Amino acid sequence: MLKITQENENPEIVRVSLSGHFTSEYVPEVEKAVGQNGNGSKTHALDLMNVTFVDRSAMEFLRVAQSRKIKLCHLPSWVKRWIEQEAGNGATSIKPRQE
Repeated sequence: MLKITQENENPEIVRVSLSGHFTSEYVPEVEKAVGQNGNGSKTHALDLMNVTFVDRSAMEFLRVAQSRKIKLCHLPSWVKRWIEQEAGNGATSIKPRQE
């Protein structure tokens, strides 16, 4: 379960705080909350202080969000390392598993 809360820090910045398990099922909701669907007038920040789990799809979303200049705040060290590792591998999107 993931709790998503939004607060306007000031007229230019919207902080979206996440709490709980950030999994693929919540990516569309978080994407909408940070304005990826067309609201480019404000700066968005994602606060991950209370995130306890991130799956691969959510991590990929965070990596892409960071590259789109969405500020990631209070990023757990293990998520930060994972994002850096994936970015270093030249990952651009999630590829289906070949079996």
